[in-house]
Amino acid sequence: MEEHTTEALDKKFQEKVDHEIKIEPKDYMPDAYRKTLIRQISQHAHSEIVGQLPEANWVTRAPNLRRKAVLLAKIQDEAGHGLYLYSAVETLGADREDTIDDLHSGKAKYSSIFNYPSLTWADMGTIGWLTVLQL
Repeated sequence: MEEHTTEALDKKFQEKVDHEIKIEPKDYMPDAYRKTLIRQISQHAHSEIVGQLPEANWVTRAPNLRRKAVLLAKIQDEAGHGLYLYSAVETLGADREDTIDDLHSGKAKYSSIFNYPSLTWADMGTIGWLTVLQL
């Protein structure tokens, strides 16, 4: 008979990790591991959503129509990425509204790069470049 104690489940989980076997959201994982995944993924989701703010401030001030259209497309991409990540958090058992409430209350964090002001059009490019370097 197979043992299903927490210790045995943790050992099987670690063996999967060690052998680079894919772990699905519904698979067993230690509570601390699941909690860390939820925190990291929701933080990434928050950063995608908050990342729209400096860009959105420039939609009406973009130098020309082409750049305005490109900026709008980028903003839409950021929103889509955030929503996709919030969905991933839900597959791990977290509630989307709770994660968003944590952001609003200050309990959850997001990438601080979006706190820098974008005073010029060149700042938009710089923020985008710095964001890519963060990955």
